[in-house]
Amino acid sequence: MALAYPVVDLTDGAVRLRPWREDDLDCIRAAAQDPRILEATTVPEVFSVDAGRAFVRRKWSRADSGEGVSLAIADAGTDQALGSVVLMLRPQPGVAGLGYWLIPSALGRGIATRAARLVSSWALDVAGILRVEAWVEPDNEASRRVLTGAAFEQEEGVLRSFLAFPGRRADAVVFSKIRDAHLRGA
Repeated sequence: MALAYPVVDLTDGAVRLRPWREDDLDCIRAAAQDPRILEATTVPEVFSVDAGRAFVRRKWSRADSGEGVSLAIADAGTDQALGSVVLMLRPQPGVAGLGYWLIPSALGRGIATRAARLVSSWALDVAGILRVEAWVEPDNEASRRVLTGAAFEQEEGVLRSFLAFPGRRADAVVFSKIRDAHLRGA
């Protein structure tokens, strides 16, 4: 199974999920200032125009290589990129992992919840994914709220010392959304 970009941008009227563009460099520059984003993503640690463009090309290559899709989270009105949402295929058939981040100025407005809801619904309804899962550090209350707000099942389990970051390991709380429950409205 491979994931291709959605045929049309995904939107709920407030948030638009679309392919990354080379003119999204302001978003990447802002993300490079956030240590939490840098620790868990491929955002360039030292921003430059060339590093930002290389980041965008890496996002495009995920779909080309069959790994998954990486979309910019943009304001639906201005189309300004505010963050990233990614679905990466897991080794298990029909399973995709969800990841997301927002630049600091976009936090606290429900944007990540909207993005998680949009991309997971598309994955389950259109793209043929049967399970979307997310791994969150136990003390990351903001991400836990995002996922429960996007109708993910809360705390399926804890994977001990599962996440690897530069210089540290962390437990991961597992959240999921599955096709059958999604279709029933659960």
